[in-house]
Amino acid sequence: MEQQQGEYVIWKDYPLSSYRRNALIGTSIIGAIFLLTVILAVLGIIIIAVGVTTYILTRRANEYVVTNKRAMHIKFGKVLKQVDLSTPGLVVSTVNPRYYSSRVAGQHVVEDVVFLVNGVEVLRFNKTSKGDELIAKLHSMGFQ
Repeated sequence: MEQQQGEYVIWKDYPLSSYRRNALIGTSIIGAIFLLTVILAVLGIIIIAVGVTTYILTRRANEYVVTNKRAMHIKFGKVLKQVDLSTPGLVVSTVNPRYYSSRVAGQHVVEDVVFLVNGVEVLRFNKTSKGDELIAKLHSMGFQ
């Protein structure tokens, strides 16, 4: 992501990040157990490598970034959608809170962050776990 002159990142999140982190921990534990057995050592190394590779690739697949000037949805390092925070009539809100409970990710709430201009949705961050944090940071910067 190329940043403009004087621009800096104030918030960053990944969809369902706690699920991916816990999946990495789970696959690493399974891989370590296999690694401890001499017969399945190679399989254990392969499972750990697959878990780490999957974690890295899924993390780069979708990334939500808000700088002091704009909000962006980035896929594999390329800006897919963006909106300038100085756009007249821009409203940012969290919507559609969902409660997730699973063995892999535990219990958590995710919500969408929506950027609206005059009632029209221009950008949506899906299933973020830190949407309220973004709203608080934008309010502290004077954004309404």
